Amino acid sequence: MSNYALLNDPEMKEIFESFVVETREILEKLDLELVELEKRTDDTNLLNQIFRSFHTVKGTAGFLGLVKMQAVTHRLEDILNKLRKGEVKLNSEIMDGILQGFDTMKILMDTIENNKNEDVETEGVIQTLESLLKAMESGDFSAVSSQAAPEVAQVEQAQEQAPVEEKVETVAEETIKDEEQADEVQEEETEEVNDEAEEIKEEEVKAEAVKTEEPKEEKKEQKQPEQAVAKVQQPVAQPKVEQPKATQPAAQPAKQIDNSIRVDVERLDQLLNIVSELVLGRNRLAQVNTEMQVEHEGTKLAKDLFEAYRQIDLMTTELQLAVMKTRMIKIGKVFNKYPRVVRDLCRETKKDIQLLIYGEDTELDKTLIEEINDPLVHLIRNAVDHGIETPQERVAKGKNPQGTVILAAEHEGNNINITIQDDGKGMDPEVIKRKAIEKGLITKEKANDLNKNEIFNLIFLPGFSTAEKITSISGRGVGMDVVKTNVTKLRGTIQIDSEVGKGTKIVIKLPLTLAIIQGLLVRVKTETVVIPLSSVIEVVRVAPEEIYTINQNEVIRIRNSVLSLLRVEDILYDDLPEDDNDKKWQYVVIISAGDRKYGIRVDELIGQKEIVIKSLGSYLGNIEGLAGATIMGDGKVVMILDIGDLVNKIVTK
Repeated sequence: MSNYALLNDPEMKEIFESFVVETREILEKLDLELVELEKRTDDTNLLNQIFRSFHTVKGTAGFLGLVKMQAVTHRLEDILNKLRKGEVKLNSEIMDGILQGFDTMKILMDTIENNKNEDVETEGVIQTLESLLKAMESGDFSAVSSQAAPEVAQVEQAQEQAPVEEKVETVAEETIKDEEQADEVQEEETEEVNDEAEEIKEEEVKAEAVKTEEPKEEKKEQKQPEQAVAKVQQPVAQPKVEQPKATQPAAQPAKQIDNSIRVDVERLDQLLNIVSELVLGRNRLAQVNTEMQVEHEGTKLAKDLFEAYRQIDLMTTELQLAVMKTRMIKIGKVFNKYPRVVRDLCRETKKDIQLLIYGEDTELDKTLIEEINDPLVHLIRNAVDHGIETPQERVAKGKNPQGTVILAAEHEGNNINITIQDDGKGMDPEVIKRKAIEKGLITKEKANDLNKNEIFNLIFLPGFSTAEKITSISGRGVGMDVVKTNVTKLRGTIQIDSEVGKGTKIVIKLPLTLAIIQGLLVRVKTETVVIPLSSVIEVVRVAPEEIYTINQNEVIRIRNSVLSLLRVEDILYDDLPEDDNDKKWQYVVIISAGDRKYGIRVDELIGQKEIVIKSLGSYLGNIEGLAGATIMGDGKVVMILDIGDLVNKIVTK
């Protein structure tokens, strides 16, 4: 474990933090580009772009004294340089080695960011990369990762134990050599490829000048170690300052950087909480305004209060939308990880699968972005392992030997729909039903009453699996249960549609934000509750005699269809007293859960309002049927119903 003396300086600490952020962005981009390079092996522009990214990380890591990161990145750069010079053609063995080194870089970044050290074993991956370099020279890849490189490990160990001044000076000298080698490579390419290579060089110079401009200014202000800093600056600054000065567009990226700032996520969370409280205050003001209009209708005071409320309501809405937009992140940030996942799974399962991604520019709240990753990984792994057949099986069925998995996202009102679709063998409802009965998850009688979509939903039950054997990919019966749990926690729904021989389509519907929603306020007996408006289809009024009982379940008939009724009071409020009103008719709120419709019996409709969701806290914990609570304008706490939970109670009881 090593401490970085350079970080004791506040200015160097700022450089370090910038390195972490920028390197994270580079690694996210490389995750997609490396997989794409394996498909487009002749794309020199892409190869040069990847090389420049590794070169940028290596240079900054060297300056900050991140020896292990620099060592791994340096060897990856050497491998890519051989590919750039055309000494060898990219193959699966080379790409496996590059990805192994790249994965080590991501692990190193985790420790660097969290622990401010490089407490990761890198000797093994360095040996693998050294062996790969030798194999690229000899053309024999059979002995890759069998060779060791003890001298590299010894040098690395010596660097970690050396004094700070000597370490930085060594790093500076290595950086100089690397820069000189990079310049030589650029000169060779210019002679061989003429204009095309010169354009690549200019792009590299511009990119490097912008990314290294700030660190170089910081280095000039450092008091220690002066010699090392001078050695780094002299060879780097001279060739990179001349061209940008002569080229006008080189100054443009600096303006783009000035137009944006990085803000800590905690500050955005605090801002959202403030806006949420402001919405509660607005709701309180709305109630006061309503009471004032009733008691003092037509008076100047009532008119002034109404105008003030209308203005505050407008400003609150605009502020709320602005804050929501600051938290929005493109879902492509998550989607771009999955080509690598599919690539690795294809290697493991011996399948040929293409992943098509659509709607990566669709924006979603940051909290949802973080939470949706694991469910999507489960679904994609299932699509590859269970859904898509082997090339031989697909050819025998008259299909294209290459399978297809589609990952798409799109907005639908105040929700976002994420679709995972494959053209594999699909799911057989009879097989699912039989497996559920065998595992004791459902009775045979109950299974016979289920429709096709309800049978598909059985795969979300804990412990359900149709896999004949457990593999490293799936078969343990926990994956889909986790998916259902995580999606429900995000107040989302998941729907499955599948056809034997044609494939499976899974649609996840999520709200755009988890903080503020539109809700329908209703009264059940003497208690007021909130039904999320995103689940509401319509409201109907029925007479008591229009409610029937079938198999001890209450149902109503609406437009030639029979809907099951949910009695909220029976599930959540067993001890609530009846109200004194003589009920000649009753309201039924029609809700949707997936592709099914249900009815909720309520005694009174109060109205539609914007609801700020508050957690029930650790004291109450998770209560079945409740998604949280909100505070009304009069200070009263009202519970928010969890529609998915209520529906599950009906289906499984």
